[in-house]
Formats: sequence, structure tokens, C-alpha cells
Amino acid sequence: MILKSKIIGLTILVATTLSMAGCTVPTTEAGNTQTYYEGKITGIELIDMKTNRNDNTKNTLLGAVGGALLGNLIGKNSTGTVIGAGAGALAGNALSEYGQRHEGVRLSVDTDNGPVIVDMPFSCKYAIGKKVRLISGSSQGSVMVYNKGHYYTATEDSKDKCPTKYYKLKANGYDGE
Repeated sequence: MILKSKIIGLTILVATTLSMAGCTVPTTEAGNTQTYYEGKITGIELIDMKTNRNDNTKNTLLGAVGGALLGNLIGKNSTGTVIGAGAGALAGNALSEYGQRHEGVRLSVDTDNGPVIVDMPFSCKYAIGKKVRLISGSSQGSVMVYNKGHYYTATEDSKDKCPTKYYKLKANGYDGE
């Protein structure tokens, strides 16, 4: 009977967690004010960065639930459940952290307000001498690159989209285009 109530409780916990995963966050709000600085890229280097795309809390919780279930099956007692939950929580958090690490770029930008350093995901649009607009005031900020009379938001690109630029940057530590 106790095992059955534990399974029902864990099932409710998992269902609640998964239903919360479907919630969305608006991308902007009315009255949101942003500022920007214009300048030119003077340096680019590859860096290791964290994207903060994953919700560590959800992944830790799901790892704990899975570990608790597995610990209960293996240990067949509350000690196994607690140890499994702890190990699962640690594993879920570690995997979430690892999944958020990837290469990005550090842009050195000379603006009217002085030099600025910006860490962003890798984009094929970045090049030394390119005119940019640095947008701040939002949760993450963004970089817009000037091209053919218009500013375009630099979105994350894989190294496969512009491999020559990526490997040149990786080898030289800068993009001298």
C-alpha cells in the first residue's frame, strides 16, 4: 500500500512538472524600452560560453524523479529511493549544464561611448570593420549588423554554414575580413 501511494505521488509530480513545461514566456512587453550603441567591430575571438537555454530546475527535478523510481526498484526501500533521487538530481543538473556550453564569440566594438566587449553566439555576419548596432535593455541583448543599407539581427549560425570563416577565426583568433 505504501509503495502504491509513492508511485501515485510520483506520477502526480511528473505530470505536474510536464504540464508546467508547456508554459510560454512572451518575447516582449508593451512599454519595453531598449537602447543601442553604434560602432564598428575591431576584434573577434572564439570563446566557450553558456547559453542559458535549458531550465536546470526542470532537468534536476526530472532527474530526481527518475532516480527515485530507479532507486526504489533497485533498493526496494526508502533508502534506495532517497539515494536514487539524489543521484538523479545531480545527473540531471550536470547534463543540463553540459548541454548549455558551446562556442561563441567575443566581439570588441569601438563605439562613440568608448570600447565595448560583447559575448554572443557565433554568427557568419560578424567581421572586422563591420558596422554594428548593439541593442541593450532586453533580457539578453542583440547585435545587428549593417549590410547593404539596412541593419540585420545577427542570429546564431553553425560552423557548417560558413566553415572557412569559422576555421580561420579558430586558427588566427580573429577575423580579418
